[in-house]
Amino acid sequence: MKILQVYKDVFPEVSGGMERYIHDISLFLMSRGHSVHILVAGGGDRVIEGMEITGVWSPLRIMSNPIAPGYTRILAETDADVIHFHLPLPASVVGWEFVRKSRRKPYIVTYHSDIVRQAFMMPVYGPILRRFLRGAVKVLATSENYLRTSLYLRELQNTEVIPIGANLELFKPACGVKKNYYLFVGRFRKYKGIFVLLEAWRKMSDPPNLILAGGGGLIHKVKKFIRVHKLPVTVLTNVTDDELIKLYQEARALILPSTQRSEAFGMVMVEAMACGTAVISSNLSTGVSWVNRHNETGLLFPAGDVASLGKAVMRLEESAERREEMCLNAEKRVRDVFDSTTLFKKVEECLLQATGI
Repeated sequence: MKILQVYKDVFPEVSGGMERYIHDISLFLMSRGHSVHILVAGGGDRVIEGMEITGVWSPLRIMSNPIAPGYTRILAETDADVIHFHLPLPASVVGWEFVRKSRRKPYIVTYHSDIVRQAFMMPVYGPILRRFLRGAVKVLATSENYLRTSLYLRELQNTEVIPIGANLELFKPACGVKKNYYLFVGRFRKYKGIFVLLEAWRKMSDPPNLILAGGGGLIHKVKKFIRVHKLPVTVLTNVTDDELIKLYQEARALILPSTQRSEAFGMVMVEAMACGTAVISSNLSTGVSWVNRHNETGLLFPAGDVASLGKAVMRLEESAERREEMCLNAEKRVRDVFDSTTLFKKVEECLLQATGI
């Protein structure tokens, strides 16, 4: 089976959660004997880990969305048996509108997130998106929560829930004792709630150590905040996979303080839980509050509530026994629900169904 994956960027050139997911599932599908080609915006043609990448011309990006008219040509000319779109990506959806129906291949969609920051465009883009989603053989939601709460998913009849998993051969607990730090992993973006987290640390009378593993546009403001308020916070950039796994394994808990629906799932939570680490996360009505079960695998707090986040941290600080129990529960939940190999096979089944093979 020939598969064309469609998104705007590719891992490891961009190390976001969606990029990593597309990279990992593409390698899995190749290991199963399928041919995988990835279409992205910009960068030209290249090969990454045996995967052929086609980068179409993209003169600019508006609020991270590429303008890339070349999507239409590649989508019309591809010899793939099936196309796998990853949304949100308006450029590919609009590009598909201009592909003649006689040239269109069957397709499935993994719907990672609603459009949040660019909601102003939905009166125009919304009808096109709805038509596109109805035309898919399958639309895959990453959690029951997102399927139920997304305006664009809940009205469809062609949906299926397939979560994002973790490679349990890589992400697994260590035998050592947890160290005295909490961990944030991700890009330093506004919706990630990075300053909610830092404010919580500032307001604690005796905050524990905190490690921020990531980077991005807000890094200078983050470092300045830490310096001005003399916080016990360390910023790590360019963290390797091996270093990240060790950080997960040794942390007292991972903290995901995101504030918007842009945080549709929280892949880093699954990775941390697979490493036997509890999670403190915001109670968003997305996959975040479905992955992390309150008082079982960790703690939930109201999104954006600095005081509640601080109290959640103190609850774990007060009881090593509670932390240990949550860590054990977290690992079990991942093994029961989020094994990436099992979940990738389900996506493969959907792709095969789309081709009629």
